[in-house]
Amino acid sequence: MEDLVSLYIDELKEKEDFKRLLELKKIIDKKYSNLIIALKTKEAIYLDSLDKPSHYDEVKVKKEFIEAKTNLYSKEEVKEYFSLERKINNILDNDLNDIKESISNKFSKNNIVTID
Repeated sequence: MEDLVSLYIDELKEKEDFKRLLELKKIIDKKYSNLIIALKTKEAIYLDSLDKPSHYDEVKVKKEFIEAKTNLYSKEEVKEYFSLERKINNILDNDLNDIKESISNKFSKNNIVTID
């Protein structure tokens, strides 16, 4: 079974979409490091403001968090990255459903926990 899993992973890594995903990750990390740091900083402040609302101007904090997220997520490389990520996740979900179906039709399809 481990051999089949290893083979599946190796085949997945050879797909152009997967290679492009890894390439985009490197580009994004390098090209947009300042935007990533800004987003993580604003996100941390936003999450802290949810726990301690009396310590923050909630409207301002939320607005700054949304702006930081928009600044990063509006970049073409980031859009392409998330598009490829969704595409690969769909492939993985479909393959897992096929495996479940081949084992038993008693497994419910699409009850796969996904991490967004």
